[in-house]
Amino acid sequence: MKTIITVAVIIALTIIACGKDRFQTVPQLKLKSRNSEIVQLNETLRLNIEFTDKEGDVTDSLFIVRQRLNIRRPETKLASPYKIPAFPKTDKGEFEITMEYQRDLVLAMSAISIPGSNPQTNEIDTLLLKIVARDKAGNKSDTLVIDKVYVCRNITPCQ
Repeated sequence: MKTIITVAVIIALTIIACGKDRFQTVPQLKLKSRNSEIVQLNETLRLNIEFTDKEGDVTDSLFIVRQRLNIRRPETKLASPYKIPAFPKTDKGEFEITMEYQRDLVLAMSAISIPGSNPQTNEIDTLLLKIVARDKAGNKSDTLVIDKVYVCRNITPCQ
């Protein structure tokens, strides 16, 4: 009886140990941190994204879609591709994405003025960012969604 229990425990442990792949073939993304929820005029947004990938070849591109959620004039911009700098193969790592105000956050999105404001004041843009990574094999990651990115469109700081 003890032999059967011992053999059963060894088989169970072997199945558990062999069945656990640490990472998937498709890259996985996770937001670790960001410098702020509110991006003031001409500031940058910095995102620290953790990635995992079984083959360790997440060295192709990142794609970022900007979606403005404001009730007046919502819009979605096409995905902007960003090349990932070359780095040694690793199944786990971190990207730091720096999004500049003019080039990456508000490009091709005109400000929305608040009617009747004097002096003229603009609405704060509420953005949703969708980020996808592609590895050398062409596998696309899950979509990392970052919500509540508020972009100030006024000279005076937003709160």
